[in-house]
Amino acid sequence: MKGFSRDVWVVVLLNILAKPLWLIADNLAQDKIGHAEYGLIKALLGFGQWATSLSDWGMYLMVARRIAQAPQQYAEISSVTFSLRTLLSFAGILLFLWIGWLIGYRHLALLWLGLLLIYQTSISYLQFFRAFLQGFQRFRADAFFSAAEKALAIVFLALGWPYLSGHLYVGLLTLSGVIVAIVSAGWVWRLYGRPTWCLNPSLMWGMLQEITPFALMTHVTALNERINQVLLERWESPYANGLYWGAYRWFSAAMMYLWLVLPLFFARFARLGRTYSPELRQTFQWGQMVSALPIIGITGIFLCAPELFMLLLRQSTPTEQKLMSQVLQILALSLLLQGFFAIYSTYLTANGYERAILWIMVASTLANVASCAYLLPGGQALGAAWALALSYVVQCGGYLWVFSRKAPLRPPIGLLLRLSGVTIGYLSTLAIGRYILGLSFWGVLGLALVALPFWTWLNGLLRFLRYASSVR
Repeated sequence: MKGFSRDVWVVVLLNILAKPLWLIADNLAQDKIGHAEYGLIKALLGFGQWATSLSDWGMYLMVARRIAQAPQQYAEISSVTFSLRTLLSFAGILLFLWIGWLIGYRHLALLWLGLLLIYQTSISYLQFFRAFLQGFQRFRADAFFSAAEKALAIVFLALGWPYLSGHLYVGLLTLSGVIVAIVSAGWVWRLYGRPTWCLNPSLMWGMLQEITPFALMTHVTALNERINQVLLERWESPYANGLYWGAYRWFSAAMMYLWLVLPLFFARFARLGRTYSPELRQTFQWGQMVSALPIIGITGIFLCAPELFMLLLRQSTPTEQKLMSQVLQILALSLLLQGFFAIYSTYLTANGYERAILWIMVASTLANVASCAYLLPGGQALGAAWALALSYVVQCGGYLWVFSRKAPLRPPIGLLLRLSGVTIGYLSTLAIGRYILGLSFWGVLGLALVALPFWTWLNGLLRFLRYASSVR
């Protein structure tokens, strides 16, 4: 494994160490705090994500792309974007505190919203500084910071565990986010220099014009990801949202794998550009497999052994655990779609097609909201999961259609067929093991470790992996 592909594996391995431990810790925290309080916290986090998409205003993607294409412009880009981001961050926190008050959050909920807005803003700053590392192709340093915040949060939770409550959970999250954001800033500034404070109106206006398409895309993406959770909490109850989150956290963790790996390909695609080359073809195929194969593996376990992920929710009733298992099985379908097609969006966004992606996300969000209006009253948590799945069908179909029309590459149909063969064979094997042979969920997990490599080999993907992973 050489160069770029080795850096991808470093990202994967570091996050394999940190993220599963965070999931277990967060699962235990929900069990101790309770579904209602935890559901409120997660709804507030979803609300806070919209605020951070305002403070980022598309800068994360634009910075990674601009630095990848023109690293000599670091001083100008960093000064303008850092100054603009700081102003937008303060405005976003104040605006969403006011909106939270308008929609009914008071007292403790409003205090938690303020702290979680600070936490989400810190995570947004962390992403901002990571964008410089990605643009300069320093993927290993980026990998370290991608895992650092969750690792620190785990340490804080362990230290505060005997006294854990909703108040302490919110406070520890906020503290971990602020510390890692400050460290990441110091790291980037030590390597490339500190930005100067820049309030030049013409420069800031020009930057706003350049990043606005990214910003709108980011806002709509954040809205689509979280709108069904906020609607579920507002229209139904925090309890229903807590049950939804009992399953969604595992879906979110699996999606996090994509959002950790795909930024590396975003920076690489930005450098390779819109012109066809063997390196571009090789990189895209590598990205397709790196995205899809692990997600196929996780999807099978979500579908055939969802109870495995509810073991730590010991205070939940059997009925609650069954409902959360069903939600996870529905979310697995959304996960599979993203595993196959998110790489297409990554290429398009890296090469100037963010407006096309924006309209796809608008259509996806409208599908999500319409589905919520129809499905939430009767389906509650299950309805929210189906609404997200339907929005992802619209989204991924749009990615494939635009890529087919705009990219210098054709969609790799042969590779997609082979990955589909892996998916069908692997899921069939796990389903037979669980529902016909009666294996326990631990047995299904063991079977998955054998079945995925077997079906990968049987569908001839090892040759593709050897070819694509030689990319430097």
